[in-house]
Amino acid sequence: MAIAVTAFALWFIVKTWSVVRAPVVLQGSPLIINDVSQLNPIRVNEIITPTTTTEIVEAVKRHAGPISIGGARHSMGGQTATQDALFIDMRQFNRILGFSPADKTITVQAGASWRQIQEDIDPANLAVKIMQSYANFTVGGSLSVNAHGRYVGLGPIILSVKSLKVVLADGTVVEASPTNNADLFNGVIGGYGGLGVIVEATLELTDNVKIKRHTETMPLTDYKRYFFNNIRDHSEAVFHNAEIYPPDYTTVRAVSFSTTNDPLTIQDRLIPAGQPYRVDRFGFWVV
Repeated sequence: MAIAVTAFALWFIVKTWSVVRAPVVLQGSPLIINDVSQLNPIRVNEIITPTTTTEIVEAVKRHAGPISIGGARHSMGGQTATQDALFIDMRQFNRILGFSPADKTITVQAGASWRQIQEDIDPANLAVKIMQSYANFTVGGSLSVNAHGRYVGLGPIILSVKSLKVVLADGTVVEASPTNNADLFNGVIGGYGGLGVIVEATLELTDNVKIKRHTETMPLTDYKRYFFNNIRDHSEAVFHNAEIYPPDYTTVRAVSFSTTNDPLTIQDRLIPAGQPYRVDRFGFWVV
């Protein structure tokens, strides 16, 4: 009986999910843009998938209305697109334009993903200096929100950007850096595309090092002392975050990654590409 009830419940959930998901057929329309949540379908007037800066310049010049820009589309809540806009899909605008291991810099088109960068720089034993925790975001998207990671002693991504190129509303291509067109540089990074379309970025890289993970659980009241004594101003600390446990939020788990000379226990330098996540996705869906 319990098995029958469980089977029926599973059938009902899957059937209900199928019914609820049916409207997503809207995505079949070439003029519907959605984000990764699939909860924000937005109708736009035109979609382009450029591969060159010239294509973006020409599209911006001829379009008189609003323009929205999308990469990996992780900006959820309707931020990915604008109603009746020209939508610039940057995912094919993703070439690596230059890489200097000696200078520890890389120049990329804004639609390049952080995973692409990692694959190019890892053989030179270099790593991204600042990025968010996930590598499937595009560089342009991360710059547009001035993303940050869990790096100790480093702030948001703007601190690792050497320069960038932006297409302004009149189609002008402008180069900006902390010392050249600094107002534009500071406004574009974290500007959510409001000042122009980021088309290129030159980023600082850093040396790749071995790190060791350490966790410690403690009362929330002890965390400040722990952080000051073990993390802040400690050069060996690379990443750190703290997780506060519900429902009382009085217990915290500190998670730190520090440089080490210990032998590696995980040999993969990068998470293998293309591995399936079906079980994970099913679990998330059930939750």
